[in-house]
Amino acid sequence: MATLLILLLFLDLSAGLRAGAAATGREDCKPTTRCNSNDPEIRYPFRLKDNEQQQQPEHCGYPGFDFSCDHENHTMLELPFSVKVAVKDIDYISQLIHTYDPPHDCFPHLLQNLNLSTTTSPFQLASNKNYNYSFFSCSSTEPISDKPMTCRSSDPNHKVYAFPSDYFMSYFPLLSCKKMSFKISSPIPYRIFDQQPDELTLKWSKPTCGICEKQSKYCRLKDNSRDNETECVDDTTKSPTTGTSLLSHILLAFRSSLPLHA
Repeated sequence: MATLLILLLFLDLSAGLRAGAAATGREDCKPTTRCNSNDPEIRYPFRLKDNEQQQQPEHCGYPGFDFSCDHENHTMLELPFSVKVAVKDIDYISQLIHTYDPPHDCFPHLLQNLNLSTTTSPFQLASNKNYNYSFFSCSSTEPISDKPMTCRSSDPNHKVYAFPSDYFMSYFPLLSCKKMSFKISSPIPYRIFDQQPDELTLKWSKPTCGICEKQSKYCRLKDNSRDNETECVDDTTKSPTTGTSLLSHILLAFRSSLPLHA
């Protein structure tokens, strides 16, 4: 009987250590991470990488949902191919992420390498009205009501304008304009260059963590999941292991059945 008691004690201790280790690993994924106090909170399916002070392990995020902090502490998202955008806001329920052109960069220039095909990116354009754009360099005296793109205008005597490629161009006074060879290969939202700063809203369909957010719960990867399956939990630091509690009850019942010695 003593041997059985020792065995139960060993099993109880082992289960407790496993649960403790799992909980400690979960603590690395606490949803309190930000690049700065004004940027959105980073939580699953996103994780923060490439940051010495706050870097999170891979299990804290879904594949392809990696953020980094730049040298000015902006939250940055890298899209295919080598397109880095700053993150303004994240709607975890609707599964939308609002991005903008990073300071000192030129959004039109960044977007020429953008590729959001389903095979290269987990993100898609949220807008249903997307167009291919053509760019024109026009004399600064040309009476065009559209907003010029200052970051593409290196000549003070000329301004650069973007028009959807299927526009009937006779509607615009482009007599002193020249079509540029610069182009963006993928369709982009209508009137994207009319905003200040330029903003691009993206959406994701997988993982479906919005269900968890609607229930005021957290989303995370299931333990030992082979297909990146997710689950909703009340606390991301709690381990799903329940063996410790069960063994403790068995051990307590066994101890109470032992005879008392004088």
